[in-house]
Amino acid sequence: MSDNNSNALKPELDREADLADSLVEALWQLESREVLQMLDSSRDGIAMQLAGPLGSVDLVRALPKTRSIKLRVSGSGVGIDGPVAVTDLARLPVRSSSIDVMVVLHGLEMVAKPAGLIHEIERVLVADGELVIAGFNPYSLFGLFSRSSDDSETPYRHSPSKVKQLLELADLQVERQVSNYFRPPIASSRWRGRTELFDRVGLRLLPKRGALYVLRARKRTYRITPVGIDFNALEQLRLGGLPTTARQGMGQIRLGERNSGSD
Repeated sequence: MSDNNSNALKPELDREADLADSLVEALWQLESREVLQMLDSSRDGIAMQLAGPLGSVDLVRALPKTRSIKLRVSGSGVGIDGPVAVTDLARLPVRSSSIDVMVVLHGLEMVAKPAGLIHEIERVLVADGELVIAGFNPYSLFGLFSRSSDDSETPYRHSPSKVKQLLELADLQVERQVSNYFRPPIASSRWRGRTELFDRVGLRLLPKRGALYVLRARKRTYRITPVGIDFNALEQLRLGGLPTTARQGMGQIRLGERNSGSD
């Protein structure tokens, strides 16, 4: 190819790159807004964020009472401002039950089987800890039209229903889900503005089919209160129908209680 042809194509390539950046910026504005609305500004403790391909949210401003930690997946090309730790998704470099708030931006889309990463998240969260997950919905208009494109940052896109099911299996109770951007992946900002009708119709008819989804979950805690044995009530029971081992066990318990009382 001659230099003249190359120079002629350069403005066109730059224009396509600008359009692509415009689409990414539009998606990031929506995603960051939804993620920040999910966070509870009154939480304290330690907040950890696994940055995604679109960027990272400002946890210092959103959670002023927490100490924030940023993680980047090893081998990814995600650029993050400020100090950052590099991690492998198979084992997060954090102690168990040490994180109060966890923000995962498209981290599940970097693994083919996200159940392992979800269990790692459950491991590092404290009791009653909060989790916010953002992802791309493969069954949206955006996901269907962009399925054939090569996306090395998010090669595995999981539906929100699948993610919710995996969270429930890991004792992470989903409290809220939002979905946004019901348009196809149109790079041109002018043509993208003409598809606002897709958002209005999608929110009314298919509220869970947006390109972006954000989930908030909480780590379940089960509190068990020990209850003593009421032997007076047991005396009123007819124990003759119980198995021999059960009668012997109750007799040993009563004998132990009497011996401890005499001491």
